[in-house]
Amino acid sequence: MTGGVAGKTVWITGASGGLGEALAHAFGAAGARLVLSARRGDELARVARAVSDAGGTARALPMDLADAGSIAAAAADVARVEQRIDVLVHNAGQTQRALIADAGVDVYRRLFEVNFFGPLALTKAALPALAGGGRIVVVSSIAAYYSSPYRSGYNASKKALHGLFDALRAEAHRDGISVLLVVLGSVRTKVSVNALRGDGSAYGRMDPAMAAGMDPAEVAARIVQATVAGREEITVAPLRQRWLMWRKAWFPRLASRAVRLRPRG
Repeated sequence: MTGGVAGKTVWITGASGGLGEALAHAFGAAGARLVLSARRGDELARVARAVSDAGGTARALPMDLADAGSIAAAAADVARVEQRIDVLVHNAGQTQRALIADAGVDVYRRLFEVNFFGPLALTKAALPALAGGGRIVVVSSIAAYYSSPYRSGYNASKKALHGLFDALRAEAHRDGISVLLVVLGSVRTKVSVNALRGDGSAYGRMDPAMAAGMDPAEVAARIVQATVAGREEITVAPLRQRWLMWRKAWFPRLASRAVRLRPRG
């Protein structure tokens, strides 16, 4: 992205906390004009105020990725007020902590609504405003390459995102739209606390891997750098988690055995 993001309109989903909040501060510090979306309007307003207090420009636009009407209304608002979207950051998402045998199909539908169909619908609505140089940033996971137990719906939805946006990168190239896939390891956020159990209730606990995860501010800075540099895919993960991807690619039977030996829970 020539000239960085200063003065550019950046729309970030899942911006009410965690990595989304860190992304808001990172893009705001780089001079971007921010549109921040999430379901929690009060927390979203808090983040927008904090970005503004730090010298940035941000406005809160509540949106629910599981609600098609909410997506359409938000996209119409951005098109009317901002007229153009320079960067759309798909950061919102939800994970899972349940065995396939114990999880209701409705739980999988919920995960795909938030992680796949919501980003798909928002992207389709935003394409006209992105044309002519816009950039789509998709926050994904090593789960797209290395599936692990108790997260099957999350794994599947992230794999689906890669299939979707790799295709879009080729299709939208002629319209000047580019795509960055960000493959993340564990980040120190509350994503596991909000994970879905088999009955759809919240997991309510911080995983040890999440508690020991990467600093959201450092991850956000890497994402801003990759966005400006025009990268197509980056992996931001510690070596031990990168090894999971390499092991799956080069030693699939070893990877399968390692997954089976993981304790339940």
